[in-house]
Amino acid sequence: MENRKLSREIEKSAQQLKKSRGEKSFWQYASLLGVGGWLFVLPILGGAYLGKFLDAKLQGGTSWTMTGILLGIALGIYNVWYFYSKRSKQ
Repeated sequence: MENRKLSREIEKSAQQLKKSRGEKSFWQYASLLGVGGWLFVLPILGGAYLGKFLDAKLQGGTSWTMTGILLGIALGIYNVWYFYSKRSKQ
């Protein structure tokens, strides 16, 4: 008798856990978008700062800054694509 009751409780808990894992809340989606934003913005900022440093060091105009920003944009796009493609496979 005890085994049946325990078995039913375990099954009920498993069903609740499965149901809760399937439903995503607003905050989970918001955090997912926030992570995507950071993955895009940080390489751009890093490229801009590195380019600014190289322009100051090499006495250049803004060519390294622009190059760093463009490389940062490309890297940011790749980061977001890679993150979301890995995430969708889970």
